Amino acid sequence: MPLPEEVESRYYAARGFDPDHARRVRSHYLPFVAGRHLLVELGAGRGEFLELAREEVERVVAVDVDPAMCEQVRALGIDAVQSDVRAFLTDTDLRPDAVFLAHLIEHLAVDEAFEVLERIAAIVPAGGRVVIVTPNPACLAVLTNDFWSDPTHVRLYTLDLLSFLLDQGGFDVVEAAGNPVDVPGTPPDMHPPAPLGAWDTTTVEVAERAMIEIDDGYRVDTLLDEVSRLRRATEALAAALARTTTQLVELRAHAEATSRKLGSGFGSLYGPNEIYVVGERRR
Repeated sequence: MPLPEEVESRYYAARGFDPDHARRVRSHYLPFVAGRHLLVELGAGRGEFLELAREEVERVVAVDVDPAMCEQVRALGIDAVQSDVRAFLTDTDLRPDAVFLAHLIEHLAVDEAFEVLERIAAIVPAGGRVVIVTPNPACLAVLTNDFWSDPTHVRLYTLDLLSFLLDQGGFDVVEAAGNPVDVPGTPPDMHPPAPLGAWDTTTVEVAERAMIEIDDGYRVDTLLDEVSRLRRATEALAAALARTTTQLVELRAHAEATSRKLGSGFGSLYGPNEIYVVGERRR
């Protein structure tokens, strides 16, 4: 039994996706399409990006196969075409100078993605822009859970693969990166410990000061012997404390360096939730 056409809108509703969060994350891509004449978003979903982009672009059009998604887009006063993306690209008379695909390409196999990019290249003029946004396979949360929760996801795409597909499709890659607006960061229970305060060396300083302050010039033989033995013992203790302090300082530096490396390592595993590639149609 095939999935219903409105499966994505049902999934969005079930997961309770926050449109305000979507708008905030998508705002990162506005500079790539600002000033264009016609922006077409393929797989537009609820239209959060187009809602922002229509302030920066002369005309915006949404394309989505899900009828419920198209209704939500139209409710925003935005033109929406209910269609399979490949059918739309084959049949349309529109000639957009910007095309936006957010979380669409991961719903396609590689051969289908290549076909879509070829069809985009056929309708986009020289100098036109295409922006592809997709889940980040280098983010552990995406790789182990989030990606697989969507019932229509097919495969993950890396920046290298997206860049290759764009190049093969006739586009020069002008930017490829992670979205800095959407970085959840390391889970709290994996955060490295807070840095320690200043090291306390007062014990060594007191022992050294005690040695300086001992006066063995007093000539009572028995008392002088006791003081001399006490001084030697204090010197030995101070030396031992100095060696121990040096070792502890070295141990602390090693522990803090290890903590920083672990924090950096964990941070790299929990990078941006999504990555993007921007291509420009070759002249």
